[in-house]
Amino acid sequence: MRIYLWPAQRNAWLALFIISLSLLAAAAYFQYGLGLEPCVKCVYQRMAVIGIALFALLGYWGARHALVRLIALAGVIYSAIEGLLIAYDHWDLQTSKNAFFAVCESNPNFPSWAPLHEWLPSYFAAPGLCGDIDWSFLGVTMPAWMTFIFAGVTITVAVASLSHIIYKLR
Repeated sequence: MRIYLWPAQRNAWLALFIISLSLLAAAAYFQYGLGLEPCVKCVYQRMAVIGIALFALLGYWGARHALVRLIALAGVIYSAIEGLLIAYDHWDLQTSKNAFFAVCESNPNFPSWAPLHEWLPSYFAAPGLCGDIDWSFLGVTMPAWMTFIFAGVTITVAVASLSHIIYKLR
């Protein structure tokens, strides 16, 4: 299928939603199955993935409506870029020469009207330390993998969005 058609295809939005849910399930497995405590940056990355999932769901529901599609695309790109910046900062923090002294906030900075870390502390509390490297796969840490994932989502959705807009303007 041509990438310029993806924003108007419900299956593409559904695939992005399923990928996001899979990442959230993996986060839950790492936390509860492997006993790895998330840090503040991990929780913020979760929120970025939740943002991608919610906007993907919006895109799925409104794929046939140009305005809804535009809002969903903008929301996914925003969430993916925010996640990319946080994941890269986390990766950089872990690989810095003074990673041992790397500190991050002890509680997530959620808005006062939505203190998720108080409402659902089992999923949004952040008892872990940002500088700790508790897991790696193929020699690559979790923040590095998340950097690659967010970069992939950002690039894919940006290319699909731009090509879709150009296609519609022709």
